[in-house]
Amino acid sequence: MLAEERRALSTQHAEPLQIRRTGVDDWPLIEAFHRACTEKSLHSRWGHTQVRQRDWERLSALSECWVATEAGAVVGLVSAGPVLSEPGTVDLGLQVADPHHRRGIGTRLIQTAADRARTAGAFTLHVYVERSNRPMLALLRQLGPTAEHPVGAHLEVRLRLSLLALPAAPHPVRQDPHAHPQEPDRHR
Repeated sequence: MLAEERRALSTQHAEPLQIRRTGVDDWPLIEAFHRACTEKSLHSRWGHTQVRQRDWERLSALSECWVATEAGAVVGLVSAGPVLSEPGTVDLGLQVADPHHRRGIGTRLIQTAADRARTAGAFTLHVYVERSNRPMLALLRQLGPTAEHPVGAHLEVRLRLSLLALPAAPHPVRQDPHAHPQEPDRHR
């Protein structure tokens, strides 16, 4: 990595951003992350303002999940799980802590999930998002051409994985020494 790139990264993130797989055992970190989010943010991502442990356990069972951490604290979460009625389609969920918006964390998390989805043979990302969630819609539209279908106050957004315009990772993702061990993938 060039010195200029290191300097740019050090001004963008006080601590190195780490992305790692996560699961049910990380509930205390996920709970702390959600306590730090606004009710509006929680409602946009989860459809309600309180995330319960059973919500996390269900998501972890149905999807692969990754967290972005800085200084040991979760600052972002992405999930990617198969849409059972549509082979080759992966449902994507993303949440970044409010004070960490517009720093590229969501893009890096989507990149992680998209890379895994491609490896697993998927070709489409599906995102169900509130129409009023302009930041998420702007991010999705920046990533490539979208197909959008209105569903009441929401949009179903689809992106072809082959057309995603994801930037190259600014540096290799550092593995967190406290990472949740990755279990064999029995569902794919």
